[in-house]
Amino acid sequence: MRIERLMVLLEDWSVWMKKDNHRLGYPSKVSYMTVGSYSAHAFDDMLDVADNNNMKTLNAIIHSLDKEQRNAVYARWLGSNKPLYYELKLDLAMDNLLTIAGRRIYA
Repeated sequence: MRIERLMVLLEDWSVWMKKDNHRLGYPSKVSYMTVGSYSAHAFDDMLDVADNNNMKTLNAIIHSLDKEQRNAVYARWLGSNKPLYYELKLDLAMDNLLTIAGRRIYA
């Protein structure tokens, strides 16, 4: 995985983390219009599922980091308090994220 792709994923993750999720498991939209044997929104739904899976995977990867590295990621993308030696911890976290996400996220 390239650093540019990881940065895009982290920006998407920050939006995903700030989004309220109080749904009860029901889809936010229903595809009523079908053309032939597939839904008109099938591709969009497939992308939403893939993006959601990527965000869950990235969240699990971030959660598995060392506490100080995780706090540095939270400080950078979620606006929490910066840990001591923030820049060093963030650099280490980015190296670990590149390695682990490169193996677990295929997008």
